[in-house]
Amino acid sequence: MKNWSSQHKFLFIVAIALTIGTLFTVIAWFIQDPSPTTSSEPNLVLCPTMTDNLSKSNSLKFHPIKVVAEPWRGEHHVYAIFALPLQYKDSYYRSHLLVKDTDKHWDVTPTDGLRYGATTPDDHFLVIGFFPTRLTLWYWASGRFGDLQQPCNWTLHLFPVKS
Repeated sequence: MKNWSSQHKFLFIVAIALTIGTLFTVIAWFIQDPSPTTSSEPNLVLCPTMTDNLSKSNSLKFHPIKVVAEPWRGEHHVYAIFALPLQYKDSYYRSHLLVKDTDKHWDVTPTDGLRYGATTPDDHFLVIGFFPTRLTLWYWASGRFGDLQQPCNWTLHLFPVKS
């Protein structure tokens, strides 16, 4: 075997590390069970109650009409779209989006849905909530990426103004 310089040794180690990392990623990707839904419309009656603090509140709870979890497309490609009755159009900002197994809540923003391929049902308006890509990658690495694709695991808690 030839006498390798330190630069060649470093490049060899980097190449081996990249190869092992790629193999690990491919194996993990194929082992991953995304558990896709069979319908774009979730059967909300079958959605179990989440056990977070907000679920015990007197908030109105909504599940999304559309969930997209495609973090490989870059930032802002993990989101859920919710259809809320028009009567809450002035109080949507008093809401918290929760995803199963997270402690933090996120805000939602009104949308027309066209950019995201969602249509607005009659007498409703749409809001969208984004989930952080870094946290999505953590879900993927820990084998829970399929949870993000399930509409029942996304809940929008709305706190309407009491009159």
